[in-house]
Amino acid sequence: MLYDNDLLPHITVMFNRMARGFVKPLESFSYISQNRLWGYAIVPLLLTTAIVVLFGAALVIYLASVEGHLPALDTQNWPAILLWLLKILGIVLKIIILLLLFALLMRVFLILFSIVVIPFMSPLVEKILVAEGITTLKIRGLEIIGFIFAALVYNIKMLLLQLLAALLLMLTGPLQPALNFFVSGYFVGRSYFDYVFELLGRPQQFAQMARGYRAEATGLGIFSSLFVLVPVAGAIFTPLLCVVAATRIYATKNSGKN
Repeated sequence: MLYDNDLLPHITVMFNRMARGFVKPLESFSYISQNRLWGYAIVPLLLTTAIVVLFGAALVIYLASVEGHLPALDTQNWPAILLWLLKILGIVLKIIILLLLFALLMRVFLILFSIVVIPFMSPLVEKILVAEGITTLKIRGLEIIGFIFAALVYNIKMLLLQLLAALLLMLTGPLQPALNFFVSGYFVGRSYFDYVFELLGRPQQFAQMARGYRAEATGLGIFSSLFVLVPVAGAIFTPLLCVVAATRIYATKNSGKN
């Protein structure tokens, strides 16, 4: 009983920190607006959206041209029931094609997001940290080569760690879905903190730096996994909101602010 009483406060604190990580991204919109930081995101978001729209328009035009060259069916002598079924089939096929087209465009957007938008995250993170009075790391000259190599090693280690976690979760039986939800949430959330760590330390130090933010990272990752399911807006804004939230969580703890 004494053990349970001693453990309860720690569990309560852990869930409070997870809740903080989950809620913090919701404050990112107002924070970005108040501090006039949209310029770091709007331009690359607009560029990415424009590319996706142009790609989608070209694809629709191509599909329309293909449809126009398909041989027409001679339905003059078909009974009314078959004509009706054919019409229904045509509507269903168009809906399926539209859904597949939307899924393809979202995939293209996410790929372009990582290429166009993500590079703008580091200046955004640095702007927030500097505003909170936190000095960022400056890497110059040949140090960049060592930093890139160390970052590559770190990413490989993280990948192997995730694979090991996935294998171990397979042994948890009926608990696997719930445990996998929280474990995958942690790894997703931790990836958002990496943007902060890259500006403050070496890749060899990332694991040590992440120890104080495991609960927050889990809550952040859970928010990311759920919010990304929101059509269109989820895919567009989730990474931005979560990176800003991770930066603010770190800055608040290390600048002594509440």
